[in-house]
Amino acid sequence: MKEHIANINTKSSFSPMLQLLAFKVSVLVLITGILSVFTGCGTQNPPPPSEKQMMTTRMGDTSAVEVIDMRSVIRNNVLTAQVTVKNWGPPPDQKTGEPQPDTKLYGYRFKWLNAGGMVVFTDEAWKPLTLTRDQTADLVGIAPTPDATAFRFEINQYK
Repeated sequence: MKEHIANINTKSSFSPMLQLLAFKVSVLVLITGILSVFTGCGTQNPPPPSEKQMMTTRMGDTSAVEVIDMRSVIRNNVLTAQVTVKNWGPPPDQKTGEPQPDTKLYGYRFKWLNAGGMVVFTDEAWKPLTLTRDQTADLVGIAPTPDATAFRFEINQYK
């Protein structure tokens, strides 16, 4: 009979420890689930494009050229645009770490738009632009007609 009582006492003292362990595991699983839900919801969308990015059309490999500033003014009832660009140059060679040749020949032009966003002049000719590493250039364009109230800047790399 004493052995039977000892078994009952052992089971009853062991049972609360199992219940505590099961409770801790349940809480841990619950916390992990909640954190995974919040972490999944925390992904961020990329930032929207800036106004300069929306007003610039790139063709070819022009990734080294940054549009630093865009301005416009109406003079004598005609829109004048100024775009400042800078050539940061290509990244260094991955194997040697040496700078790559950095003088590039680009072409640029302005696309002139009316208040409704429609093109008011057929495409103007590409103008050549040579930029070396760290060189900045101010590019100026004058609208061909007073109907132009806005512009887009287009840049292209010559091969």
